[in-house]
Amino acid sequence: MPHRLALMGLLLAACDRTPEPAASPVPETMPTKSSTPAPAAAPDMFTSTDGQVAAPRPAGDGWDCVEQAADGATLIKCRRTDRSKFFFVMAKDYVVPADQVRTAEALATVVFPTTYQQLFTSHEIRESRAVDHAGEPAHEVSLDAVHASMGKIRKRERVIVQDDHVFVISAEGLPEAFDAEAATTEAWFAGARFARLR
Repeated sequence: MPHRLALMGLLLAACDRTPEPAASPVPETMPTKSSTPAPAAAPDMFTSTDGQVAAPRPAGDGWDCVEQAADGATLIKCRRTDRSKFFFVMAKDYVVPADQVRTAEALATVVFPTTYQQLFTSHEIRESRAVDHAGEPAHEVSLDAVHASMGKIRKRERVIVQDDHVFVISAEGLPEAFDAEAATTEAWFAGARFARLR
C-alpha cells in the first residue's frame, strides 16, 4: 500500500495540471535574446561635400544647413530659419600662412577679438579656458556682445590648431535663443569632426 501511494504521488507530480510556461525550443544556431541594450543610433551628420567638416545636424524642423568651400577653407553652418530666434552653429577648417600660425589660445583670446570689434559694437569675454576636442588640445571662449542692429548676442567659440590648419567651432545667437538651444550647442561642439585633424 505505501508503495502504491508513492507511485500515485509520482504520477500526480508528473501529470501536474498547472504546467509551467513552456520555453520555445531554440536551435543552437539561432541567436538568443541578449540583455545588452542596443547601441544608440548614430547622429545624422551634416557633412561638407568635400568631406572635410562634419557635425550633428540639429534635431527638429526650422533649420537651414549650408556649406561654403573656397581657397582651402571649408565651412558648414546650421541656422534657425526664424530670424526672431536668431541662432546658428558653425564649424570651419581653414589654412593660414606660415607666418600667421598662432596657438589656439592666442587665436581665441587675441586675434579673434579684433574680428569681434568689427562685428559688434562691444564685446566682453566671460570665460576663457583650455579644453579637449576629440583628444586634441583646444581653447574655448564664451562672450557677451552687442550687435548694432540685433542688440545683445551670446557667442561660444572653440579653436584647435594643427600645423597651418585652424579648426573653429562656434555657436551664436540672441540670449534667449542661445539658452534655448543649449542641447544643440553641446551636441554640435561634442560631435564636430574634421578630416584633417589627426
